[in-house]
Amino acid sequence: MSKVVRIQEDAIDIALSYGPSISEGIRAMETRLKRAERNQLDIETVRAAIREELESFGRY
Repeated sequence: MSKVVRIQEDAIDIALSYGPSISEGIRAMETRLKRAERNQLDIETVRAAIREELESFGRY
């Protein structure tokens, strides 16, 4: 299914920098954002573990 939408010209350039068409560029951006979110969650998990360990060392 396709729709006609209005987007700003700079957004077209950005989308085309990620893929050969605007649709493919948007899909590629979504994939990268999801991957970045997953990585961010992993970083937060590591930070929480380190914080807990440092707090446990402070109790000694």
